[in-house]
Amino acid sequence: MLLRSNLRLLLLQLDRLAETPYFSPRLDRYIEDLREVTRAAITKISTDPPSLNEKLAREILENIWQLTQFLTGSTTKQIPYEVVYAIERAAEEWTSSGLLVTTAIVQDAGFFFQGGRESFFKLVETELGIKIQGRPVQIALPYIYRHKPLFCSPLFHELGHYVDNAREVVGTTMLRFPPEAGPDLPSIDGVAKAPSMNETEKKIWLKVVKAHRQEYFADLFSASYVGRAGREFLQQFCPEDDVTHTHPASADRFALLDDFFEGRPNPIIDMFQMTLTQLELPPLARRFDAVALEQSLGNVRPFDVSSDRTLFGLFESGWDFLMRQWNAGTGDWEHIAQDDRVDVVNDLIEKSIRNRMIREAWDAAAHT
Repeated sequence: MLLRSNLRLLLLQLDRLAETPYFSPRLDRYIEDLREVTRAAITKISTDPPSLNEKLAREILENIWQLTQFLTGSTTKQIPYEVVYAIERAAEEWTSSGLLVTTAIVQDAGFFFQGGRESFFKLVETELGIKIQGRPVQIALPYIYRHKPLFCSPLFHELGHYVDNAREVVGTTMLRFPPEAGPDLPSIDGVAKAPSMNETEKKIWLKVVKAHRQEYFADLFSASYVGRAGREFLQQFCPEDDVTHTHPASADRFALLDDFFEGRPNPIIDMFQMTLTQLELPPLARRFDAVALEQSLGNVRPFDVSSDRTLFGLFESGWDFLMRQWNAGTGDWEHIAQDDRVDVVNDLIEKSIRNRMIREAWDAAAHT
């Protein structure tokens, strides 16, 4: 009873989401595919006897429920359209097809991503004969940041995790650069001790090394697009986090990023660059241009975004502009309350990106 009821309730929610106005045909198609899967599952478990194994039906339920969670934010005005647009543009260099970004707005202070389980997509194709076209990249961000693009720079870090998983970047480093041979990672100090570790200790150590490499790669990936904005956000968001099994210490992350920004030799960066070359992927490199914001934001006006490089440059230059005005407002900003400067700068960055989105949509319509 409950299995069938839960599927019916999820179908009702998907039906409502399908009625929500949204400007993404790909997202509409994806929602319709999920509705078709849910209807088919209900039909199959409603026959006597059921024509779908209960265990498989529960697996479908679990996945539909999880996928739907990340659609609620994507089909309402809560989605940070502008930041998602920037993420999609960044991803074009790393993926063979456009990303289907779905979003969840969460109340806690965390950013994360989840990919849909490929086993689920294969299951519904095999058992229900339905092929789901889209492969979602599901991202979550704090509710209070949904209209603060300069505070959403960690989403580029999360995109780095997606690229890593999709292209097996860190997995390849574990083969090409075995942890026992280095490079050693800060605060772990395990290369010299590896030969004396017992099987359990080594298994734990290898898991920690992989997790830390994943975080370092995501940090460097983010830095390629948002520059020091990502580092400076982390400096205020988690300035003194200690090393854990899953994450390097904040100080170690900042030190690696500083080497990247300054072009200093670093064996961890070299490891990733050589691995990316082997995988025939682009190198980690600056993919943005510094943006002069004094004429636009200085006069409390949006900036005219002319290219992807200036789009990404808004994050580092925008953060720098915000901090300068926060510390000592000049010109028109002198008359804006300090706390309000945070809201106004983020609003202007958001409008700058939105204006480019609108122009692109008009241009696309004019050429069809």
